[in-house]
Amino acid sequence: MNETMQMQGRLTLQLTDREGHVRQEQRRHNQILKSGRDLVAKLFAGVSGGTPPTRVTHMAVGIDATAPADSQTGLINERGPRKGIQPSDVVYSEFDEQAGGSTVRRVRVTLKAVFDFNEANGPEPLREAGIFNAATGGVIYNRVIFDAVTKTNAFKLTLIWDITF
Repeated sequence: MNETMQMQGRLTLQLTDREGHVRQEQRRHNQILKSGRDLVAKLFAGVSGGTPPTRVTHMAVGIDATAPADSQTGLINERGPRKGIQPSDVVYSEFDEQAGGSTVRRVRVTLKAVFDFNEANGPEPLREAGIFNAATGGVIYNRVIFDAVTKTNAFKLTLIWDITF
């Protein structure tokens, strides 16, 4: 059996009002960038010199709707600060996938970050998001664009990312 694997990611974005009602929800597939594939390879096999990479720890949002490209090394117009991913907001699960007539057991990690009512607000709508391995700078793992979301202090924004290996 020849197995092929393509890491895949999907973002669920929820805008929730102060009463707890989800007012907007979007689901979008992301692009895992070259920098993200490089990060996974180095976490898997290590590096022979320099500073070893670290796992992903933060999510960020921004206002640019330019399509993701493999060469991008960050969000195009980030609205900071980034939001940390809490250990309690990381969940691992497994599922079966049919591949070439065989069943392959896949691993999914679900990451969540919540931008509270007073975070990531601004007059321009949010249009992009990504996962990083640092609060500032660092390596971007993936990037996604989505329909415009106007974030004000009337709403909190929840990003739920499913990454499949």
